[in-house]
Amino acid sequence: MKAPYMTFPRRQRGASLIIVLILLLVMTLLGLAVLRGTLLEERMSANMYDRSLAFQQAESALREAEEEVRKAVVANGNGWVIGIKCGNDPTRGGITGIDDSKCGMPTTAYTGGTTCTGGGLTSDCWFNAVDQLGSANKSAGAPQYYVQYMGLRDSHDELGLGSSAASTQYGGGGGAVIQEAMYRIFARSHNPSANSDRAVVVLQANVVAK
Repeated sequence: MKAPYMTFPRRQRGASLIIVLILLLVMTLLGLAVLRGTLLEERMSANMYDRSLAFQQAESALREAEEEVRKAVVANGNGWVIGIKCGNDPTRGGITGIDDSKCGMPTTAYTGGTTCTGGGLTSDCWFNAVDQLGSANKSAGAPQYYVQYMGLRDSHDELGLGSSAASTQYGGGGGAVIQEAMYRIFARSHNPSANSDRAVVVLQANVVAK
C-alpha cells in the first residue's frame, strides 16, 4: 500500500507587496513634483504681477519728473508752452538764444554736492512722486524720481544730422549751433530700503530743451 502523497504550499515571497510599494513611491514622487511645479508657477505669477505694478509706479514718477522739468523751463526761461524751449518766447516780446539763467532748473534738481534745492528731500535727492496706486492696490510705497541738470550742450552730432547749412561751422551767417539744456531723470518704483522684499523697477530718461 502506497503512502498518501502530501503537498505543501509554496512559501510566499511577497513580490506583489514590493511592486505595490514601488508604484506607491512613484506616484508619491509624481505628486510632489506636480505640487512643486504648481507652487513655482504661482510664485512666478506673483512676481510678474509685482513687477508690473512696480513698472507702472516708476513710469508715473518718470512722467511727473518730466513735467516738473517742463514747468521749470517754461517758468524760469519764459519758454514756449508747446514742447520744451529755453529762452524767451519771441511771440511774447522776448529775445532768442539761451543760457543757464534762462533755462533754469526745477526745485528738485541735483546741481552738485550731496544736497538738492527746494523742499521734499527724502535721501540724496530722491523725491517722492504721487502714489497713483495707493495701499489699496498693493503699492510698495510712493514712487520716487531724481533729476540732474547736465548743463548746456550744442546740438551738433558726429554725423552732422542735427546741423544746419546756415550754421557758422559751414561758413553761413545763421549763427552758431543751437544750444540745448539737458536734464537726466531717474525714476524708481519705491524706496527699496523701506520695502526690500518687493520688486524694484528703475527707469531713466533724458530731457532736452533747446
